[in-house]
Amino acid sequence: MASIMIKKAGEGLVSQAHRNADVGPTSGSSVVYEIQNVPGDVTVDDVIAAFKTFKPADKVYEIDWSALSK
Repeated sequence: MASIMIKKAGEGLVSQAHRNADVGPTSGSSVVYEIQNVPGDVTVDDVIAAFKTFKPADKVYEIDWSALSK
């Protein structure tokens, strides 16, 4: 199982974040999320696609893959 860091920009763009990025709001309008427990056969593009339709709770920046893959 892996963790993948993704960033959601204020304009709505979702992309991969640097693996050493801190989770939470950035100094700009972006927010970094850590998607945890991602199976090895799931790509970063799969995670980004799943996140685009997911509405995270306020101030929750660490999300389990099982919540995205429902």
